[in-house]
Amino acid sequence: MLNTFLVKFIFVLLHCLAEYQWKNNLNYEAVKKIDLHDEFVKALLSKVSRKTDLADKVSDILRIEKEPASRRLTGKVNFSVREIGILANEFNISLDELLHRVPGYLWLPFILESPLKFRSIDILYETIDCHLNRLCDMTREPTESGTIFNILPMEFYMNLPVLMKFMFFKWGHCFVRSEEFNNFSQWQIAPRMTTLHDRVEKAFSFDKLLYIWDNSLIWTLVREVDNFHNMHIINTEDKNKLKEEINDLLTRLEQVLNGTCEPFLRSASEMDFYVSTINAGFTCNYFASPSKHFVTFSTNFSFSEIESTRENFTHIKEWIKSIRNVSTLLSQSGRMERRLFFENQHNIVNKLL
Repeated sequence: MLNTFLVKFIFVLLHCLAEYQWKNNLNYEAVKKIDLHDEFVKALLSKVSRKTDLADKVSDILRIEKEPASRRLTGKVNFSVREIGILANEFNISLDELLHRVPGYLWLPFILESPLKFRSIDILYETIDCHLNRLCDMTREPTESGTIFNILPMEFYMNLPVLMKFMFFKWGHCFVRSEEFNNFSQWQIAPRMTTLHDRVEKAFSFDKLLYIWDNSLIWTLVREVDNFHNMHIINTEDKNKLKEEINDLLTRLEQVLNGTCEPFLRSASEMDFYVSTINAGFTCNYFASPSKHFVTFSTNFSFSEIESTRENFTHIKEWIKSIRNVSTLLSQSGRMERRLFFENQHNIVNKLL
């Protein structure tokens, strides 16, 4: 009898505890839920410091009177879904980002465009045009840039004609539906890209530069050249020209870091050059001026251009800089490390090609 009572008592107690825990979890989840409308209004207010100025802009964009615009910003009236969409587009606010805020993490959008097959390489040229035009507009002010890269940046190969041709040909071979990218020697780079040097020199007018070189970059590049040669897409003569130019690139880069040769970008007054001790496997750049900022993130199969709040941009910038913690500084100091690094890179080129 007593044992039966105890069993029932324990059962009821466990049931009450479970119900209490369930209710607490519901309350906790309710607290955690994000109110998109409130977060959207906060994001709007962060774009324009004065509420009266913001109300004027909202009024103009939505084509409503100033009083209804002010009531929406104070929370007395909610924005409609249509109005949120219009304003989010106008003020470059990511609604997904507002919904996915987790302390300590950043939510970033990615555009998965490759490896979709394109009909023409023009889409690559147009992307470069847009990027350079945007940088030209930004670099009217003091500007800094930082990048970790697993493929050669344009400024490194724009004076090396065969290597520049290869970098564009490789993209076309992978992503364009055309037989022309099956023969390297017969393919010709677009005439408009012959002015690339001057355009890059003008656009990349940075006061501060940070480079973090992925330590697998040369090995990957050389293997790509070797694979094309083995598939008879690149003939032996062109392979040897590429080998020579890659070695020339490494020699000049070492001279730049030694201070015995002018840098690739003469305008940069301050440059830090690191090589990572691990394989990063991606390229990420930040570009910042006092009034503008954006980030690009790319892999072999994707490219994204990210514009976010100044706070989020600062987090991304610091994230890129933190990769220095697993990298070796080759500029300014580290003479022995620099010599060993470049000797190893030349050995990779000469051995595989």
